[in-house]
Amino acid sequence: MSDNKNKKLIKLLIGAGIIVLLFFILFLCDYFLNTYIVTVLNLGAIYIILALSLNLVNGFTGQFSLGHAGFMAVGAYTCGILTMSPEYKALNFYITPIVPFLRNVQWPFLPALLLGGIIAAIAGIIVGVPALRLKGDYLAIATLGFSEIIRVVFTNTRSLTNGSLGIKGLPMPEHPIYWTFGAAVITVIFMCLLLSSSYGRAFKAIREDETAAQAMGISLFKHKLLSFTISSFLAGIGGGLLGNLLGTIDPNMFK
Repeated sequence: MSDNKNKKLIKLLIGAGIIVLLFFILFLCDYFLNTYIVTVLNLGAIYIILALSLNLVNGFTGQFSLGHAGFMAVGAYTCGILTMSPEYKALNFYITPIVPFLRNVQWPFLPALLLGGIIAAIAGIIVGVPALRLKGDYLAIATLGFSEIIRVVFTNTRSLTNGSLGIKGLPMPEHPIYWTFGAAVITVIFMCLLLSSSYGRAFKAIREDETAAQAMGISLFKHKLLSFTISSFLAGIGGGLLGNLLGTIDPNMFK
C-alpha cells in the first residue's frame, strides 16, 4: 500500500516539476524571443487544444465529426464581443449598430473565455442530440452542415457580429503565452484524467465495437453526447483564445 502511495507521490512531483520547468521556459521565451516567434508558439498551444478536442470525439470515441470550425466561431465571437471595449464597438459597428444590451458591456478575459466555451458546449448539445443518432459519413455531413450554417448566420447577423466586415480591436491580456500554454496544459491534464476514467474507457469501447459496448451496459447515446459536448467546449475555448490573440475575427476564418 505504501509503495503505491510513494509511486503516486513520485508521479505528482515529476508532473509538478515538468509544469514548473515548462513555465520557466515560457518566461524565458516571452522575454527573450521576438514577437513573431512568440506568436507562433501561442498559435501552436491553441492548436494543441483544438487538436485534442477533435481527437476526443473523432479518435477516442470514433465519431466522424467535421463541425469544429462552427464551435470555434461560437467561442471566438462570444469572447471577442464580450471583451471588446465600448469605444471599439462603436468603431466596428459603424454601419449597423450593435444590439443595445451589448453596447456598453466589457467583461474580463477569463469569464468571457469560459462563457464562450459554455455557449459552444450548449451548441454542441443542440447539434449532438439529433446528429449523433447518425453514423459515419452521415454524421460528418450533418456536423459539416452545422458549421456552414453558423458561418452563414454570423455573416448575416450584422447587429451582433458585424457580418462579413468582422470585428477588430479584440483585447488580449498581457503575456498571452501564459494564457495559451496554461490552457493547453490544463487541457492535456484533463484529457489524461478523462481517458483514464470510466467515461474514457466507455468512449474507447464505443469506438472499438458499439454492439459489444452496448451489451456491456454502456449507454451509447449518453456517452457520445458527453464526448461531443466536451469536445465542443474545448473548441470554443480554442476559438476564443485564437480570436483575441489575433485581435480580429470574421466569418470566413471558420470555413
